Amino acid sequence: MKRLLNYKQSLTLDVMLQMALRVSIVIIVVSALTYWHIYKTLVASTIDGLEHYIQERGQRESAVFQLAESNHQIFKSTFLAHWKQDFFYNDRFFWQVFKRMPDQTIHLQKKAYDGFYNQSGLISKDVTAYIGAKAPLADSDFRKKLLLSYVMVDHFGTAWTRQFANLYVSMPENVNIVYWPGKRWADNASSKLNVLTEEWVYITTRQRNPGRKSVWTGLYFDPTANEWMVSLETPIDISEKNTLNVGHDILLNALFDRVFKDHLSGTYNFIFREDGRLIAHPAKVTEMNRAHGMLMIPDLKDAYLNAQFQALGQHIKTNQDTDFIIEGDDAFLAATKIEGPGWWFVTVYPKTLLSSPSMNAARFILIVSLLALVIELIMLYLVMKKKVIQPLEAFMAASNAIEEQQYEKITHHTLPLPFKLENEIGKLARMFKSMSGSLQQYRNEMQRLNHSLEDQVKVRTRELQRAKDKAEKEATIDSLTQIPNRHSFYNRAKAILQQADHAGEPLCFLMLDIDFFKVINDSYGHPQGDLVLIACSRAIENTIRDKDLLGRLGGEEFAVVLPATTPEEARVIAERIRTSIAELRFFTPQGGHEFSTTISIGISCAKETIYAYELLYKHADLALYQAKQTGRNRVICYNSQWQPATDEQANNEQTKDQLTKNQQAWNSGE
Repeated sequence: MKRLLNYKQSLTLDVMLQMALRVSIVIIVVSALTYWHIYKTLVASTIDGLEHYIQERGQRESAVFQLAESNHQIFKSTFLAHWKQDFFYNDRFFWQVFKRMPDQTIHLQKKAYDGFYNQSGLISKDVTAYIGAKAPLADSDFRKKLLLSYVMVDHFGTAWTRQFANLYVSMPENVNIVYWPGKRWADNASSKLNVLTEEWVYITTRQRNPGRKSVWTGLYFDPTANEWMVSLETPIDISEKNTLNVGHDILLNALFDRVFKDHLSGTYNFIFREDGRLIAHPAKVTEMNRAHGMLMIPDLKDAYLNAQFQALGQHIKTNQDTDFIIEGDDAFLAATKIEGPGWWFVTVYPKTLLSSPSMNAARFILIVSLLALVIELIMLYLVMKKKVIQPLEAFMAASNAIEEQQYEKITHHTLPLPFKLENEIGKLARMFKSMSGSLQQYRNEMQRLNHSLEDQVKVRTRELQRAKDKAEKEATIDSLTQIPNRHSFYNRAKAILQQADHAGEPLCFLMLDIDFFKVINDSYGHPQGDLVLIACSRAIENTIRDKDLLGRLGGEEFAVVLPATTPEEARVIAERIRTSIAELRFFTPQGGHEFSTTISIGISCAKETIYAYELLYKHADLALYQAKQTGRNRVICYNSQWQPATDEQANNEQTKDQLTKNQQAWNSGE
């Protein structure tokens, strides 16, 4: 019983472990492929989404800057158009809005900010002005420029400051006229104020702006407005010496809020300038406040941000794209140019946002697959227990009953053998029953005869047994070489082939033929030839393995079946046989001459599901024929690509010549 349990456990465990191992490998491969497929799909869709997102953000963030530049062109063309016409300037109108202060500076009257009805019947308000004490107020063109600038700032300021903080005109004569609701900018200005020292004025000078284009200041913090801002300045040249500048201050707090808060889930945004100046970064707010907006990325001890800047800067230098996406080691960097100040808006998309969903999906598939594997193993165990283990237990019990000569347990169905099954197990059960019935009948007959002729039966039985053994031996064993004869070899080989077919194992077939054996018989006689046959059969028998089958097919021809053997292993065994035969030495009884012999071997192997004896025999015989034709004393494996010989007669003539030469050699004792 203990042996039965060990057998059941080893078979069940082996099958389940083999299945678990193979299925686990498949599960792991499928999970890895799932991760790779999902990750690549997410990367492709993410890049596509980032392209649309970054283009839309670039357009949205550029809109206010582009609008400012458009406003300035409108202001410039309108100003120049009015300047060239007969403007309605007169001193009375000028001094209705301007006044001289005790410190000799010129300001707008208080009503210009508080509000009054102008000559058009509309309300003018929210405008202040500062004109330095040294301004050439006596020049009528200068006063005309001041008055036209005031009128246009008052006219356009109401509409344009809905998008911008203010609208102002500065002049090289130390003048600034400002429309800024809520800010009396010029009222508290010192008489020593020099607007020419401000960046929003000096960047428009001819020395700094020879192209006379609209220019943007750098980022700066205005403590009066408590806002981060940037200014656009556009020079308007009336003549080479007579000029003015129109300006917008754009408040950036709203932009920064959008940069920091309006981002894709899991990502963050920042803005930088091509020269490395950091405009906005959610993790660098403190540093930017400390540097008053003059923060350069290379000056920061942030290797990660510097690496991003280097990668982005390199792409910008080598490409003309206004928006692009580059892939870093751990993130995708999507960048778009903000038209106007020339800033770059960047979205940092970490790759973990893609790898995490991919890993989660692959992990889910892995867990589900492993759970399915466990369920499958349980079902496999139940099936094996019912279809394999229980029948094996019944067969082993039946074997014990036969061993104990309790045949009636099988014939009377005391043991639960599966007789009704139509598969191999059912056939085996019926064979057990038939065998048990035969054995039981034989035992009963013997017992009946024992009672009357016990002594005679014993003698006769011994004689019969000896005769039976002799007959069986003579029927299956070659009398000369004492190895299986052709008929016995055929039957046993068929059984081995069937077993290999069921197990799906490789198998090889050897055909062996002693070279020039007829010459040996003709030269030294048939008794000497018999000794050669016996010696060769012993050499082959000693070379092959216990599980291999050797047989004599007739004359000098032998065959070997090599179960569970690959073609490479079969060739090694065949070479050993060939070598052992070649090393044999024989001596003639008359003259004492020494001679030797060789053997040619053909190999064929079972492939896929082809385990037919006749086919293996045929292929091995063809390989043997090839070995004979190519010089003998060699091993040839069957090759399906061989072309049959086309000149049989020439081959026969060659063989006859070789036989004659060898016979002459042996006759001369060489």
